[in-house]
Amino acid sequence: MAQLQYNDLNADKFPDPVEPIKIDKFNISAATVDMKDPITASMIGLFTVHALIRRSLRCVARQARSVEASQRPAFVTYAKATFHVLESHHGHEENLWFPLMKPYIDFAESSHEHEEIESLLHQNIEYMKVCEEHVKGGPKSPEWPGEEISSTTERLLELLLPHLQKEETLASLYGRRVPLSIYEEFEKKIQKAVMDEMKKQGMIWSAAYQFRHFNAKEKEIWPPMPKLVRMVFELFGWLGYGKILAFGPTEEELQN
Repeated sequence: MAQLQYNDLNADKFPDPVEPIKIDKFNISAATVDMKDPITASMIGLFTVHALIRRSLRCVARQARSVEASQRPAFVTYAKATFHVLESHHGHEENLWFPLMKPYIDFAESSHEHEEIESLLHQNIEYMKVCEEHVKGGPKSPEWPGEEISSTTERLLELLLPHLQKEETLASLYGRRVPLSIYEEFEKKIQKAVMDEMKKQGMIWSAAYQFRHFNAKEKEIWPPMPKLVRMVFELFGWLGYGKILAFGPTEEELQN
């Protein structure tokens, strides 16, 4: 893959080099990520939420065209959650992450890219309304817009994947410029924002949806909770929402 081109808009403020943060997004585990390093531990959430977004959108694009009629209500719930996570993530970046990082890492280019990405995202959100009318049935029920959802999501991924990589590259290269106190401030704010959303969506559903998009090694370190607690959330998530979670990534997709 060709190296991404971007501008380090704060380079003139930081003449001294910093040690890059070492995170391989395709090989996240307790053995490969130094979670004892507080800066690395503060950055890992960016990589895991990107993995969730990347994998869930691929699942939507892959399945929307061919989902069977009897499974469409469950698919709509899965797809709506997927689009909500991306929309919420961009909101968190714009309102929390980018402003706090700006004196040290300027994500202005990423912010500008959000507009085109969100245009496609909102197209899909509108398609979800058509899907909901479709599954209600009746003589005036619209056709299933599976082709439109898949093609729009494929185009969304074309824009989004290099965008995510750009953010990860900037964060890895320059994350050590940021004082630990700034990361701690962000973590307090993002934890409250995420917890408020999970309570609104339902704790078990929200947690189970997240876990569905992480592989076993990633779950060793993220989310930072006891293994037994995570397993309980996963168990009750599958019991309550198994038909929806079945639309999640295959084992192969969980590695990418």
